[in-house]
Order: sequence, then structure tokens, then C-alpha cells
Amino acid sequence: MDANSLTGLLLILLAGTCSGVFSVPFKFNRGWVWENNWFVWSFAALLVMPWAVAWLTVPGLGALYGGNPGGTALVALFGLLWGVGAILFGKGIDALGISLSLPIMQGLINTVGTLTPVLLRDPAELLAPSGLRMLAGIAVLLAGIVLFAVAGSRKAQIQESAQRQSAGGRRFRTGLLICLLAGIFGPMINFAFVYGAPLQQRAVELGADPVYAGNAVWSIALTAGFLVNAAECLRLFRRNGSWRNYGQRRAGGLAWAAVAGIVWYLSIMLYGMGGSQMGEAGATVGWAIMQSVAIIAGNVAGICAGEWRGTTRHARTPMVAGLACLIAGIVILSGAM
Repeated sequence: MDANSLTGLLLILLAGTCSGVFSVPFKFNRGWVWENNWFVWSFAALLVMPWAVAWLTVPGLGALYGGNPGGTALVALFGLLWGVGAILFGKGIDALGISLSLPIMQGLINTVGTLTPVLLRDPAELLAPSGLRMLAGIAVLLAGIVLFAVAGSRKAQIQESAQRQSAGGRRFRTGLLICLLAGIFGPMINFAFVYGAPLQQRAVELGADPVYAGNAVWSIALTAGFLVNAAECLRLFRRNGSWRNYGQRRAGGLAWAAVAGIVWYLSIMLYGMGGSQMGEAGATVGWAIMQSVAIIAGNVAGICAGEWRGTTRHARTPMVAGLACLIAGIVILSGAM
């Protein structure tokens, strides 16, 4: 592994950590419902931070986007699709908690986002030694997802009282469906990165450091995602009257939700920087490693937050086994770089 790849790997490990723990500040906003947190998060993570960072690191943004309207529109389309996944992602966390929802969602996002760019570029790559190693790593990660799903089902049964076991089971099944859909739409942000390569190349031509060229993609893709997320939050404000919650907890609540947005944006920015350093492997192996680290970090955060308190070894054993599978998958995938 050369110096650039090593630097890229370290940045992606940090990106995965940020992605896994970004939602922790939401837990401090008692009295707020999902849309209160998510609206502030969306504003900070998908609108303010992407444009502020792009303006600071990429010269000539107007000329960049105006000179390639087709590429800009394609990136925006992937951003819109990802925006649907982001809504489902937030609701998945709300439904199943950090330690269960993240493994399921990030695992599917990992698999789809890793394999699809290779299949679209050249399926024969999967038959090469590095491709076979990638497939082996993904298979181990999928085993971890299955184990986490088993653990979550057992956790839901244990933590619900006898009177609410059937409702708890329905909640788990509904939450699981939300997480599966989030896993399908979530990788669209990686597609924006992959198909935004012409914008990144043009950004370098206009004077941007290649490490920061990905910021030209995030500003467009995430703004498109913001439109979807903001529209959903406004719909819920109107239906639930939850806009009033901002009056009950204003400065502190806004601050915590904004911190969550900043931490999440750092994850996607660091992924872009690390992916640029790793070359072609950044959008495949790098993506898989980032998502796997996010699962581990999110699970540790969930354990620290007490989400598994009161469960038995019957529920915790598959969770620990799933965690071991994720770590093994990361090691296998690192060898494919």
C-alpha cells in the first residue's frame, strides 16, 4: 500500500467514525420529535456546510457547473434519490435505535454502493484476485448484517413488556422494512461521487486541490437531497403541529441538531478526500470500509447509550458475532486495495 492509499484509508476510517456517531446528539433533544431534529440536521449538513466548504476549496463554482450542465443535472438526480434514502435512514434510527438500524442500513448501503460501480464499469473485475477478495469481504459483511437482524429481533422481544410484545414485533418489522429501503436508496450518494468525476476533473482544472475536488460534487448532490428532506419535515410539521417544539427547546436543541449535521457532513467530505487519494479503489473498497467502520462506531455508540441494557446473552451473542464479522470484513476488504 503506497503513501496515498494509506492516507486515503486513514481519512476513510475517520469518515466512517463520524458517520457512525453523527446521530448521538439527537438523544439530548428530549421533547423534540424526528422532524425537529432532522430539519435542523438537513439545513446544516446538506445546505450550509456543503456550500461553505465548496466555496472555500473550489474556485470558479459558477463556471464549473455552467460548463457541464448535463453532469451537474445527473449529480443532482442522484442527490434527489439519495434524499429519499436519507429520510428513511433517519426514520430507521428513530424506529430501531442506533445499534440495530445502522448495521442493517449501512450494510446494505455498503453492498450496493460497492458492487454497483464495479458492475457498471467492468463486471470482469470481480473475477480478478482483488475482485474475488472484495466479494469475500462483502459476503462476510452480509453475514454480520444477518446476525445483527437476529439480535435486533431478540432485543425487541425481550425489551417489550408482555402486554406490548405483539406491538413491539410489528414495530420491529416496520422498522426493518424502513431500514431495507434506506439501504437501497442510500448508495445513490456514492453514485453521485462516481458519476461526478467530470465535475471533479474540471474543478482541478480551475485550480482546486485534487484532494478537495469532491466538494464540487457534494454541494450539488446534497442540496438536491436537502429539498426532499426539507419537504418531508415541513409536511410533518403541518400534520403533527410539531413546529411548536422549537419554542420549548430552542438554543440547546438547535445546537445539538446542528452538531449532528456538521459531524455527518465531515463524514462525507472526508470520504471524498480519502476516495480521491485511493484512486479507483476509493469508490468501491473505500466505500465499503467507510460504511463498515460506521456500523462499528454506531454500535459502540448505541451500547454506550444503553440501547442494549436489560437484554440477555441470547440477544447479545449474535450482536457480538455480527460485530466480529464486520471487523473481519474490513480486514479482507483492506487487502483488496
